[in-house]
Amino acid sequence: MDTPQDALAGRSIPRADHRRRSSVKLVVAIVVPLLVIGVGVYFYVTSAGTAKVGDCLSDGETPDSPMVKIACGEAADYRVVGRLEGRKKAEINDAKPCERFPTTAVTYWEGDDSSGNLLCLEPYRP
Repeated sequence: MDTPQDALAGRSIPRADHRRRSSVKLVVAIVVPLLVIGVGVYFYVTSAGTAKVGDCLSDGETPDSPMVKIACGEAADYRVVGRLEGRKKAEINDAKPCERFPTTAVTYWEGDDSSGNLLCLEPYRP
């Protein structure tokens, strides 16, 4: 007659390590994509290129860093008074695309090599 130890001798018993590794893999498989999506949404929401008329922007921390869309308030530097889509970067210097917005003090262009969005900005005054 077989004893309980003999019956279990040929079977592998799941160990706690195996369950723990499966749990870690599951958490990583869920958390990592959520983090990537969250970071992408954050950068889209704060991108100056998505700003609309009335939105406020803040200068970047350094002269080379891009402007960031923020809530209008004390930290805001500019308010968007005009948005011109599908513009080439060269148009900023060649023409005066923001002249129909008389309060424009600064223009900001964001896009790729072919075209982008030109924002006409006035200084923000709370």
